[in-house]
Amino acid sequence: MHKDAYTENQLNNRYFLTLMVVLILLTVISCRGGEEKRGINESMPDKEEFHADNDIAMTIRSLADAIKVGEPLDSTEYDFLGVLTDGQGAPLYTDVQGSPGVWVIDVIDNKNVSIRNLYLGDLLPGDLETYIIQSLSLPESSLLEFETPDAADYDDTSIRVYDFGGGYLRFEIRSGIAPNGLEGPLLTIILSAKAPAGSVIS
Repeated sequence: MHKDAYTENQLNNRYFLTLMVVLILLTVISCRGGEEKRGINESMPDKEEFHADNDIAMTIRSLADAIKVGEPLDSTEYDFLGVLTDGQGAPLYTDVQGSPGVWVIDVIDNKNVSIRNLYLGDLLPGDLETYIIQSLSLPESSLLEFETPDAADYDDTSIRVYDFGGGYLRFEIRSGIAPNGLEGPLLTIILSAKAPAGSVIS
């Protein structure tokens, strides 16, 4: 009787130890799995977000308002190198490297400023022009006739000029070729207090 009880105790102890070992192994595996998942997530960069203040329409409205009221443009306030976005906060184009397209805002003087894409990519200048014109609520009548100068620099350049009431908005589109041979549009947007040379004002 004593021997049977001793054997039963041994079996119970072995069962308990086996159960504990299994539970410990499961705990270790679970923890390692969690660490591996965290490691993968930590190594993946978060999706870059772009601040709403970088919206190109907001930027152009601010510049246009300053020009309208005769406020001298300040390079320390408006000069910019970075990603400009659309109304949804998305970059306006992706460059040939697959990165968000970079723009340069350059105050030329206190009454003129230029905005241009720094790199070639999948920019759609026509769509961007429409977005900007709509954001400024400009009517079709604001589009001026423009006489392109007879110069080699303007052979492959499309120019459109708008009167936004107190200032002028000029879109210059020309094609460029990247070192890898891919073509893409180069867009320069110029805001000025005076009408650009070549503008036909009725």
